[in-house]
Amino acid sequence: MHAILICALLAFAAPAARAPSADEQRLYDEGLRAFQGGDARAAEKAWKAGYAIARDPAFLVHIGEAQEKAGAPAEAADSYRRYLREAPDAADRADIEQRIARLAPGAPPPAAAPVPSPAETPGEFGASPPTPSLVPPSPPGPRAAAPIGDAERPAKPAQEDSGWNRYNITAVATASAAVVLLGVAALYAAQASSDQEDVNRLFNFRDPDTQAPLRYSAIAGQYEQAVADGPRHERNAKIALIGSAATAAVAVTFFILDAKVGGGAAPTVAVAPAGRGFVATGGWQWRF
Repeated sequence: MHAILICALLAFAAPAARAPSADEQRLYDEGLRAFQGGDARAAEKAWKAGYAIARDPAFLVHIGEAQEKAGAPAEAADSYRRYLREAPDAADRADIEQRIARLAPGAPPPAAAPVPSPAETPGEFGASPPTPSLVPPSPPGPRAAAPIGDAERPAKPAQEDSGWNRYNITAVATASAAVVLLGVAALYAAQASSDQEDVNRLFNFRDPDTQAPLRYSAIAGQYEQAVADGPRHERNAKIALIGSAATAAVAVTFFILDAKVGGGAAPTVAVAPAGRGFVATGGWQWRF
């Protein structure tokens, strides 16, 4: 009877035989659910948090299993080595050493085996993990990035149309220039009218008492200045008025073009230099 009791004690003398705390059990269950659900990294995170509570080496085996499933063989091998260091008398030492040999760099690649389903269950908490198959599956390697063709590129979101195009922009700009030129023409016309009034005033002035006109020597400078400025101001007014009419006509033309072919259509009207090479400096032309 004593011999049977001693054998039982030796059989269960694993380093993780102690009863887990409530937090350890909760984190183990959380990691188990993530592992069975296919989220190996979430399981690894939960089991690492459980290991940090009391540093139970049993967690290290489960962490290695999660890292294997996540495709990180080097991390899994490190976790298994750490488990053997912290539990040198572990009952599953031979199985863990086989896993390390399989995951060590330079080992021959194992034969292909079916990938375990997400519902697989790692070793029970506080006990040895299940013995792996003789030819375990190799962790999946990273897939080579394939070039993305034009047909596979995600379509860019369509930008909202602001409503502006080269037609209505040109129309608004030329209309503004026409208004400015019209104002300049009005200013020169007012100055020309003022010059004419000065000439008439000086020419028709009479002394109220004697009705005698002003002496020419007294008004010669003002008279000659008004006579010279009047035609010049009138000429500038006509030039500004013609320019205003021309830019207004261009504005109307582009407003019509915007109404007919605007709204995102391909431009059909442009201003380009006439000719090629040095001849291009000879002028500009409309291209329809």
